[in-house]
Amino acid sequence: MKKTVFIFFLLSITTISSLYAQKADKEIYNALNPYIENGDIGGIVGIVANGEKILSITKTGYQDVENSKKIDENSLFWIASQSKPITACAVMMLVDEGKLNLDEPITTYLPELTRMVVARVWREGWQVEEKLTKPITLRHLLSHTSGMQWVTSVNQQAGKIDILPMNLALYATPLTPLWFEPGEKYSYSNQGVNVAATIVERVSGMKFEDFLQKRLFEPIGMPSATFYPTEKQLEKLTKAYKMGENKNLEEIRIDQLQYPLSDKNKRFAEAAGGLFCTPSDLVKFYQMFANKGVYNGIRYLSEASVAEISRRQTPDNVPDSYGLCCTENNSWYGHGGAYGTDTRVYRSGYVVMYFIQEAGLPKSGEAHNKFFDLATLLYNIQ
Repeated sequence: MKKTVFIFFLLSITTISSLYAQKADKEIYNALNPYIENGDIGGIVGIVANGEKILSITKTGYQDVENSKKIDENSLFWIASQSKPITACAVMMLVDEGKLNLDEPITTYLPELTRMVVARVWREGWQVEEKLTKPITLRHLLSHTSGMQWVTSVNQQAGKIDILPMNLALYATPLTPLWFEPGEKYSYSNQGVNVAATIVERVSGMKFEDFLQKRLFEPIGMPSATFYPTEKQLEKLTKAYKMGENKNLEEIRIDQLQYPLSDKNKRFAEAAGGLFCTPSDLVKFYQMFANKGVYNGIRYLSEASVAEISRRQTPDNVPDSYGLCCTENNSWYGHGGAYGTDTRVYRSGYVVMYFIQEAGLPKSGEAHNKFFDLATLLYNIQ
């Protein structure tokens, strides 16, 4: 009798929880859908999860407005700089194995970078360069305190981030002087993260994309994650939009990448911002973080490595609070992407994810904030 009552109690709790989730999802949908109906945004996917399961998926609008293709959790997105936490994960896997040290000079792994210099004086048409007084470390690279510029001068000239394989981009790195001495300041740097990925290649003996595939994407179950979406995957690609002159959504290409996106011969893996993935796959990666390095019973990172990634790494005198490839504060850590994706892993064990693809939609920030405010309120996420 007691057992029957207990089972009935559990079923009642589950039913109440399910009904509340449905009510919460409807409220989130009703808040976001007007942005679609008014033509402010093409499509939105929002996910709320914890370390074990997905609690909510909100989807409204289109992955392709012109052809009325509905958006959902299996639509493909360019996640841009959300590639960075994945790179940090790859580095920390090797740290866990004792193959890398965050505070070792990077020249230990990449002697090609022994001639790095810092530009001490910048004036019109010329500059004074000096040798470094302290070495760059992996910690500097992943926390954007290395002094490296946004991209190398070669990438700056080309206007693209995927024009060189990592082993060749390495030789372009010393041609671009540092903005400042390592550890002095914070300056967001794709090149620093790419150099960290090059170290992963050197130490593991695998191409970076192969390392991710073997060590992370296949085991965790992220088949859509790739630097090179296939033609079949591109059928599910969420198109990016800006606001046109007539106040209508205007489709745009991803201006930082070369086309066709499926071309493996002319395009190369860009660890700091080149990945594509679906929301349903990417959430698994972040659930692993919410569960302190474990997903579906398998440990991918030690608790110590998750803690290292998620804690502040920037000096106290620097206003930017940044971990290892993630923004962080007392409540959450995570990263956004250039065309509107954003993920936050809350220290209380929840994951909240927001996906759109846009470059210049006036209402996108408003919709973004409304989603995060509602999701955390309705699911009582602290």
